[in-house]
Amino acid sequence: MNQSISMIRLIEAMNDQPIAFNKHYVFIGCGINGALMLSQLVYWTARTKDADGWIYKTQTEWTQETGLTRTEQENARKKLLELNFIKEKKQGVPCRVFFCVERENLYKALIEYSESLDSSQFAGNLQTRMQETYKLECAKPANKNAQNLQSNTENTTENTTDINLGADAPKAHKFSPKKFLIENDVSEQTAQEFIDLKNKKRKTITERSLKIIFNQAAEAKLTNERVFQIIVFKGWESFNATWNWSEANNQIEQLENPQANQPNIPQNFTADMGDW
Repeated sequence: MNQSISMIRLIEAMNDQPIAFNKHYVFIGCGINGALMLSQLVYWTARTKDADGWIYKTQTEWTQETGLTRTEQENARKKLLELNFIKEKKQGVPCRVFFCVERENLYKALIEYSESLDSSQFAGNLQTRMQETYKLECAKPANKNAQNLQSNTENTTENTTDINLGADAPKAHKFSPKKFLIENDVSEQTAQEFIDLKNKKRKTITERSLKIIFNQAAEAKLTNERVFQIIVFKGWESFNATWNWSEANNQIEQLENPQANQPNIPQNFTADMGDW
């Protein structure tokens, strides 16, 4: 009896601090470990007393909360920094690492991800909710000094007048989906077919949405060329490594290599059966 009570208490202690894991972070390029760390960072960001959203956690605390090893933590941090979903700073003696979620970049990525999926694949209308949240977050001051922004507007305008280049100012770089696809090993024909498909569906192609597909291609261990061939073949708007794509991949393989599916026939074989 005492043993049973001890076991119950142990299980209750194990369930005392469950982690809220957002699986959608996986599909915007974070990977499993990156999504796990980002989920915890988002959770603690909402609870930090720091006005700018900075939080501090030791390596041991990360392990206790997530189960991630030191190497897994470092790889996850590297991935999140590359995606610009978090930023870090070191301060104090001894030196400590502080983390902050780049909420604007994260929300933009989630909105672009949601736009690439059908409503049936993205339950709960996340796109609408994320757009509303993004607007609210952008309306908030980034720090305490932001409240003084309006009073400094006149000075800022005066200081920038002299550097206004007017019509001579360089135009902003326009993103070219086709060029970006070709630069990432997608053939010109496949790139154009994908662009035509997206135009037919009236869907915007962004650099981030393409990078998400590249990431999923790596997850599925497929080339970028093959993944976009599958997207066009299936008429999909995007690609996810967990979707049922293997049959389409096999059909494309058969179309590209018909000889590989033919039986081996000896060169001296004759169809004339008269001598038998």
